[in-house]
Amino acid sequence: MADESAQAMGAGSLTDDDVAGYAPLQIALHWMVVVLVAFQFFAHEAIEDIWRSHVQNEPLQGATPALANLHVAAGILVMVLALLRIALRVIRGAPPPPQDEPRLLQLTSELVHWAIYVFLILLPMSGLAAWFLDVETAGLVHKFLTTLLLAAIALHIAGALFQHFVRRSQVMMRMLRPQRS
Repeated sequence: MADESAQAMGAGSLTDDDVAGYAPLQIALHWMVVVLVAFQFFAHEAIEDIWRSHVQNEPLQGATPALANLHVAAGILVMVLALLRIALRVIRGAPPPPQDEPRLLQLTSELVHWAIYVFLILLPMSGLAAWFLDVETAGLVHKFLTTLLLAAIALHIAGALFQHFVRRSQVMMRMLRPQRS
């Protein structure tokens, strides 16, 4: 009855209970963000060197401006993709946790997921404020948020591995295989 009234009102979005797995686009966006965040982590030294020489008012030594520009571009792309992922999650929903999963694990999972989304938006914003608006405090916030994002990612990976190897659930596989129609 609730489904009929939702359809009658023109509601086209699915609820989390209606979604058994992730759509191919959701999975593709997830892995694109993973690759971009990994790139940011391994290629951040150039932008840090340029930022340090700027803040200390010293000549630039050895840093590659092209790599720094790639860091900025990748950060913007991460933010755009994260916003798109959030929009898809709101519109399409996400698969529910396993029925036998303890409530504490469910809450922890939700908290970690939303923390990652928040960090994927705030990190580029703080980086842009530091880089383009020359706000030193934003640079410090950016560095702190990087640490928080890495911690959240570690928890996310640990949770996925725990689900797969200890609880023997299909949670991790949902992000590897799209939902079949």
